[in-house]
Amino acid sequence: MKQTFETNKSVDQAVEDIQKVLPNYGFGLQHIHNPPEKMREKGIDFKTECKILDICSPIIANEILSYDISLSCIMPCKISVYDDKGQTTIALNSIVQLVDDLNPDLTDSAQAVQETIVNIINDSL
Repeated sequence: MKQTFETNKSVDQAVEDIQKVLPNYGFGLQHIHNPPEKMREKGIDFKTECKILDICSPIIANEILSYDISLSCIMPCKISVYDDKGQTTIALNSIVQLVDDLNPDLTDSAQAVQETIVNIINDSL
């Protein structure tokens, strides 16, 4: 399951605005993936704008990984920003669903993280 949000901003402006909001919630940016750029490097002419932000809160990551290191396979959290036929869309995977599949004991923590990321997105719109 995913949650999506629409904005009138360009993909680059939406990414920039998300980055500005992250510290307000104790999150930081680890990396920005640019799939179209990477595909062009490999000879594939993919034209749709898309950027994927890897974000993380070190405090939350410490709590979760200290409890169950296997959850590292779904970290860091990702926010995708892409052009969908002229509409900039921001998407977030269900962190609750991902965590519940791996360790149901941590679904409450996952819910709190998901709500925080939704707030980050809303504050950046």
